[in-house]
Amino acid sequence: MKYEDPIFDTLKLEYPGFDYWFKKISREGRKSWVYYRKDRSLGAVLIYKIEDETIDADPSLPKNRRLKIATLKVADRGYKIGELFIKMSTDLAIKNDIYEIYLTHFTKPPDQLIELISEYGFERAALMENGEEVYLKKLTISRDDPESFSPIEVSKRFYPSFYDGDKVKKFVVPIRPKFHSKLFTDYRGRQTILSEHAGEFIIEGNTIKKAYLSHSKIKKMTPGDLILFYRSNDLQAITSIEVVEAVHTGLSDSNQILKLTGKRTVFSREEIESMVEEGPISVFLFRHHLHLDKPLTLEKLVGARVLEAQPRSVTEIYEEGYSEIKKMSGINERLTFH
Repeated sequence: MKYEDPIFDTLKLEYPGFDYWFKKISREGRKSWVYYRKDRSLGAVLIYKIEDETIDADPSLPKNRRLKIATLKVADRGYKIGELFIKMSTDLAIKNDIYEIYLTHFTKPPDQLIELISEYGFERAALMENGEEVYLKKLTISRDDPESFSPIEVSKRFYPSFYDGDKVKKFVVPIRPKFHSKLFTDYRGRQTILSEHAGEFIIEGNTIKKAYLSHSKIKKMTPGDLILFYRSNDLQAITSIEVVEAVHTGLSDSNQILKLTGKRTVFSREEIESMVEEGPISVFLFRHHLHLDKPLTLEKLVGARVLEAQPRSVTEIYEEGYSEIKKMSGINERLTFH
């Protein structure tokens, strides 16, 4: 990562001391995530550090363990790298038992960075003396937060935390391995494909907000409900939990479906057109929240009476079944609200 890279040009203008800071953190070996283009220039970079201190701003933010995003720049648009970095940041924070993330930024509307981070719970919390604004994200709900948040608001404000009480329904959704691998490129044990080794992204795998298509005619799913993906064939297990943003049913226009899903689905235009020929499509728009530390096999699910048999289509489960899933999978209770 070179100081001369064009991705740092705006930072050099905004921060008179950027040259000194960059050399300092380079000597320290500050950790970062980077995406290199084929010509070895930077397409995206996130530099981070773990802190345990007061944030000197107006108002002052009390001493706490936080993950600081010191630099976040994305030059290559369209690959959803910003979402990928946010997902990686929350994963890193939770792994280190940290439940707040923040960054400082000179906001200049229209501001693409603020539009991005606001989707995942970063809120303006304070103002620095130099004019930078402090944007803080909480990963869990505290006693001081309102209890009136809707389930979808909880998903947005406190991602990856989610509401899983009796106000929302829970659905097991079967997914074939090849689609699971494309939708969840961060799933442990997943085998990479040849194009990834060549430096190409599976864009839908980078996203937090995803889409899935099915011929299911289910009408009961609403925003805030939970999807529990069941990977069929090889694993035959529930692997992941998602929060529904929207459901569109009875669609027969492939252009409309493509407009709804954008780059967030595993299905190509050709596959969508083929599916439409077979009958109306349901589109599930959802936010990916977490993978289970302990995937739940069909044997365990049947043994605990969560399912009667392998799910062939979208299947609703009830509170007793979901409670068994939480118990068996070891979900981090700090990330659930009910």
